[in-house]
Amino acid sequence: MKMKKFINNPENLTPELLEGFAEAHKDLVTLGENRMVINNKLAEADRVTIVTQGGSGHEPAISGFVGEGMADISMVGDVFAAPGPQACLDAIKLADKGKGVLYIVLNHAGDMLTGNLTMKKCAKERLNVVKVVTQEDIANAPRSNADDRRGLVGCIPTYKIAGAAAAEGKSLEEVAAIAQRFADNMATLAVAVSGATHPATGSLLADLGEDEMEIGMGQHGEGGRRTPAHEVSR
Repeated sequence: MKMKKFINNPENLTPELLEGFAEAHKDLVTLGENRMVINNKLAEADRVTIVTQGGSGHEPAISGFVGEGMADISMVGDVFAAPGPQACLDAIKLADKGKGVLYIVLNHAGDMLTGNLTMKKCAKERLNVVKVVTQEDIANAPRSNADDRRGLVGCIPTYKIAGAAAAEGKSLEEVAAIAQRFADNMATLAVAVSGATHPATGSLLADLGEDEMEIGMGQHGEGGRRTPAHEVSR
């Protein structure tokens, strides 16, 4: 069954979504160029700052976690798509207040490609940036093969923990070490009871029956293990 929703032109969904989000939370964030969601207190930050990135389509992640004590800039791509590396580089430059930037990336193919290219650009410009990758989904790989694990909701406490360390005045190396230690030791498991529909095409990304659930589904509808819901609820 497809989800019913109100959308104008699907091609304008992401910018309109961000405009509405920024207007609704204008006391906390500002919408900048190239789909940057910016912490209103960034200009006065005398500390390590935090930049993150990801697609749209799974709000409130990730832009909903921009604010005091959390991420300073979220770079937003299209629905289920990573932003480009140049836009991420621009966000890192804007965020840098002289204490360095922590760059948090979730482990998905597109995000990792953007993240790696962004870090190469940062190295060329000799920017003080450390990248931390969240890859905590236990559904598709063991901890010993963490590079194959997806990054899911674990990014959210990572933002909070890193943001708290930065607010205490810790150095970039200290903030990165704290964030990385947490990222390396957390675990998440997603359970879905219905599938998402892509707003541009209307296609159902996972068709679950009335009595089915998917254990280990990814946030873009990646498959996990389908099982009857009544068996789990016993």
